[in-house]
Amino acid sequence: MKRRRCKNCNKSFVISARHPEQKYCSREECRKARKNCWQRRKLASDEDYRKNQADCQKRWVDKHPGYWKQYREKHPKSTQRNRDKQRDRNQINRGTLPSGSRLSSIAKMDAKHQQNPLISGYYKLIPVTNTPFVKIAPIIVRIDEAINFGASV
Repeated sequence: MKRRRCKNCNKSFVISARHPEQKYCSREECRKARKNCWQRRKLASDEDYRKNQADCQKRWVDKHPGYWKQYREKHPKSTQRNRDKQRDRNQINRGTLPSGSRLSSIAKMDAKHQQNPLISGYYKLIPVTNTPFVKIAPIIVRIDEAINFGASV
């Protein structure tokens, strides 16, 4: 019987003969961690899956009008925490974050689809690294300057 350490809880477990590549043990929290890891990879690599998930979320919200309003009324601490985090995100976007601030990563499944469209033209895109955000499909660039090729379009 071969044994391996679980990728989530680091406890030793017997590897299934049917799944020799098994990396997670069978504990419920580890199964959830495995599923979450799979879903993050799937969302990052499969546009159809990402669209389907967004569509499912939209249908759920349409079927449950007023849910979030009721939730905020019943959970004031969570509501305040979310407001504080949104204030921090707004400061980051405006570039007015106080020095020494510590922010947790911000995750947003469909962030790529909610970006405002750019004005048409030519731009020099410079990749940005080390952002405080965690996004499933990040396309983060800094727009440096418009490039003039001397021809009108």
